[in-house]
Amino acid sequence: MSKTFNKKPIKEFRDEEKRLLQECIHCGLCLPTCPTYISNGKEMDSPRGRLYLMESVINGTTAMDNVFEKHIKSCLVCRACETACPAGVEFGHLMETTREALNNVKNPSIIQQLLLKVVVPSHIFLSLLLTATRFIQRIHLDKIVHVPPFSFFAPTKLKELQKSLPIIPKQRFSNSKSKNYPTINKAKGTVALFTGCIMDHLFPHVHLATVRILNWNGYNVEIPSNQTCCGALHAHSGDSKMTNSLASENNKELLNNKYDYIVINSAGCGSHLKSFIKYNKSGLSSKILDISELLASINTKSLQSYTSKAVAYDEPCHLLHGQGISSEPKSILDKISGINLISLENADQCCGSAGSYALSQTEMSIKLLDEKMKKIEDSGAKIVVTANPGCQIQLNWGSKRSGLKIEVLHLMELLDRCYKTDPNYLKY
Repeated sequence: MSKTFNKKPIKEFRDEEKRLLQECIHCGLCLPTCPTYISNGKEMDSPRGRLYLMESVINGTTAMDNVFEKHIKSCLVCRACETACPAGVEFGHLMETTREALNNVKNPSIIQQLLLKVVVPSHIFLSLLLTATRFIQRIHLDKIVHVPPFSFFAPTKLKELQKSLPIIPKQRFSNSKSKNYPTINKAKGTVALFTGCIMDHLFPHVHLATVRILNWNGYNVEIPSNQTCCGALHAHSGDSKMTNSLASENNKELLNNKYDYIVINSAGCGSHLKSFIKYNKSGLSSKILDISELLASINTKSLQSYTSKAVAYDEPCHLLHGQGISSEPKSILDKISGINLISLENADQCCGSAGSYALSQTEMSIKLLDEKMKKIEDSGAKIVVTANPGCQIQLNWGSKRSGLKIEVLHLMELLDRCYKTDPNYLKY
């Protein structure tokens, strides 16, 4: 029997959300783009089916029960349906509103609240957690879940997630001494680099590569000291209060007229911040750019490929569908002289990362990942380029699971390596 959380209409749906919901014409063009529908063929796990569930709850004909919750939370919010939709239904926003309603009637677990409200927004707590994790990795204690007798008691999900965890760096990027990186050339402008939380702690080398590339191409780079998590994970989980709080903090720190642009190298962060601006009329406006948008708009210095290996580009959902950015990264790759760039079938389909989806919906996440790895194997690529930390972690996990000897790089890592073929390139 289904457990009912709420029988009342969703009060979180304002007139605007109700209007957006009515824009769906039930044509079904979204169905072949939805990863969960492709995987299991269930109408309620399609965008159209989920919109029907939302409308039923709003009208009071369906309750918010555990069945409703299952179909809503199984969505990756990859927003591929938005790209396919002829009516322009803003599914991502509607899904976040629905999850807010669920969050308000069913309290999240203590662990989820601790991670999202305390750990993730705090660089101090996040550093402590990751430092402890790094110590566990160094003494190989993390492998204990695979060793008898512990392996007999460890849940299968824990065993899989342990394998997916990347090697933790010694320190986060923002712990470095420098907060200002002046260009060695005539300055085209000054940009603020949004460092976020996961990128800051797990991918400091990508941030440093981004700084070098921007400096090399004529931009001064500043690292605002009090910026925090973008709030994407909180929005996806339905915690609007925390989402708004984090956005307010970032607005205070980043709304500075001395910055020509606020540059982001994480597709998930960029998509969320741009969406937040749209629906909350935040003041950041068009200042926020994905790094590929900025680089594609200028005459970058010449690039020479550092490798002859086959390179494929896998499109992050929140860059392609969330921000409508596809041609820009490809045009940058096309500028690299001597690169062996090959096409990847279904490069626009989700890898199964989707923020915290791999943690909450591990089975479906792995299924989508395995399908992605088959396409990568068939392509013959030895280097896979992406532009989002979650995708990078997921694809690296997929490489380990499938036994493929491929290297997964952020777009900025690839460009940085190419620029390093120039003896005059920056050394820091």
